[in-house]
Amino acid sequence: MLRAAKRLFASKGYAATTVRDVLREAGVTAPVLYYHFGNKEGVFLALAREAREKIDAAVEAALGRGATASERIRGYCRAIAAVRRDDADLVRIADSILSGPPEAAPRFDIRSAIAETVRRLETLVRQGIESGELRPCDARSVALALLGAVEIAARPVWFTRGKRSCRDPLDRILSVILQGLAGSSAPRGGGRRRP
Repeated sequence: MLRAAKRLFASKGYAATTVRDVLREAGVTAPVLYYHFGNKEGVFLALAREAREKIDAAVEAALGRGATASERIRGYCRAIAAVRRDDADLVRIADSILSGPPEAAPRFDIRSAIAETVRRLETLVRQGIESGELRPCDARSVALALLGAVEIAARPVWFTRGKRSCRDPLDRILSVILQGLAGSSAPRGGGRRRP
């Protein structure tokens, strides 16, 4: 049922999709939907929770592998881009909710979720500044630039041809940003300093 709802929300928009549409697409009866999810909003909230869990798991795994601030930033950005690329329907749903009428939106604060992503990136940038790996800068602006890089890379159909992964363009964009921020003692190229 969740897969059917996700396809419909992505293609028609959350507001335009009816419970009847979801029931027809999933091949279930109304009592099944109401028992498991309560209503259409409950279906969306289940999708949002599932996406948040995927993002949190990917981010925690990526942050655990990074020894330097740059590596943690790269890992964080790669994790978010991969989840967004792999779940493009959910990204389309979020876009349609954000651009649609507020009264038709589910009770899920997408803007707060985005703000949390920016805060986490900002914290990683501040850690890089504090360690001397990154030069002093406006951490929030850098976080927004990094999130912009993720947005571009997570939607490769906008900028690339063929079947290229999002990782290659993202790595190139991140290298430009992070090399521009590298402190005088920080290694160039995103790797560790050689002894």
